[in-house]
Amino acid sequence: MGLSEHEQRLLDEMERNLYKHEADIVNTTSGPRTVDYTKVAVGVLGIVAGLVLVVVGVLMKLAIIGVVGFGIAVAGALWALSASKPATGDEADRARAGGDGPAAKQQSPSLMDRLAEEWDDRNQRG
Repeated sequence: MGLSEHEQRLLDEMERNLYKHEADIVNTTSGPRTVDYTKVAVGVLGIVAGLVLVVVGVLMKLAIIGVVGFGIAVAGALWALSASKPATGDEADRARAGGDGPAAKQQSPSLMDRLAEEWDDRNQRG
């Protein structure tokens, strides 16, 4: 069953908007990133310490200790999750190069590139 003219126009408009905004989406979600493992370790320790305080608060039947422990656990999780940041300078150049020497292997096309190729192939066939 074919699409009506109205449905075809809507589909074309949606496709144009997708291609128009695709570059913005890919640029904000991809790219080389660095991770500060010290921040991750401190965050995990904060989570563990907070959970221990929650258990101690429950055992001692003191709600304030449990609340403080929960706050410490949440702060530790936020600290650990903030450890990843976009690479800058030399780190970004190394990540983009894919290695340190000419023997570094070529990166395969991204998922979006493969999907775009498949979409173009289908449109050319039919």
